[in-house]
Amino acid sequence: MRFYDRNKTERVAVKHKLFIFMLMVVFVLGLWLHWSSIEKGERLAVTNCGGCHDLSAKKENKRGPYLWGIVNRRAGTVDGFEYSEAFRQFADSRPFFWSEINLDMLITDPDLLIPGTRMAERENDSKHAKAFKNMQNLDNRKELIVFLKTLN
Repeated sequence: MRFYDRNKTERVAVKHKLFIFMLMVVFVLGLWLHWSSIEKGERLAVTNCGGCHDLSAKKENKRGPYLWGIVNRRAGTVDGFEYSEAFRQFADSRPFFWSEINLDMLITDPDLLIPGTRMAERENDSKHAKAFKNMQNLDNRKELIVFLKTLN
């Protein structure tokens, strides 16, 4: 009578090794996709935001406030930046934070989130604000926000 089935034990060991290998592949693939997402988000940020906002740790205000540490920062609180009257009134009456959802709403249609903000300016009768003319695509907005989350 056999208590030990060598073939079965070897099959189980091979299955465990294969499972661990597959987990490692998925993990590496996930890291690679995440890293490529950050790189794409950085390109989108430089192209779409960098003209008006500082993306560096220098935290310099330009036409718009710096974006370093924007994710989960209270809106309208960057020292030394003069917000538009519409933005200040909105942020004072309804304080909010730049969550991923609020950032996506701002990028999608700034006038719906903060009526009258300078970021809502449109060219001619365009459906999208000038600041976000290349950001109608949900995937692009996600990539941008993934990158913004790294600025801290």
